Amino acid sequence: MIRKLALLTVVALALPGAALADVHRLSSMQAGRFGQICSKPQGRGVCDAYIAGMADAGALAALNAKAHGDMQASGGFCVPDAETTEAMRGKVLSWLKAHRDVLGAPVGKSVFAALHAAYPCSPMKGNSL
Repeated sequence: MIRKLALLTVVALALPGAALADVHRLSSMQAGRFGQICSKPQGRGVCDAYIAGMADAGALAALNAKAHGDMQASGGFCVPDAETTEAMRGKVLSWLKAHRDVLGAPVGKSVFAALHAAYPCSPMKGNSL
C-alpha cells in the first residue's frame, strides 16, 4: 500500500502542468538515524517502504526523461525486477556501515548513493524497465 502511494505521488508530480519549484526538498532525517530504524525488526516495514519508494522514483524519473526524448536517461541505479526489498535493505545497511562519514547527511542522498553503488546500470541496457 505504501509503495503504491509513493508511486502515485511520483507519477502525479511528473504529469504535465504540475507546478514544481526550483528548490528540492530533502528529508531532515539523517542517514545514521535511518540506519538505526532499519536495523530494528519493528522499523523494517517503514525502512523497506522508503527504499522501495526511492527505487520507484529513480526508475520513474528515467522513464519520464525517456518519454521526453532523452533515450539515454538513467535513474542513477538499476534494481533488477526480481530483487526483494529485504535484499535492498541489506545492501543499503551494508553501504551505510562502510560509509560512516555520511551518517550525518540527509537520508535521501545516502540511500540514493547506496542504491547507485549496489545496482549500477549497464551502459548497454540503461534501466531495467
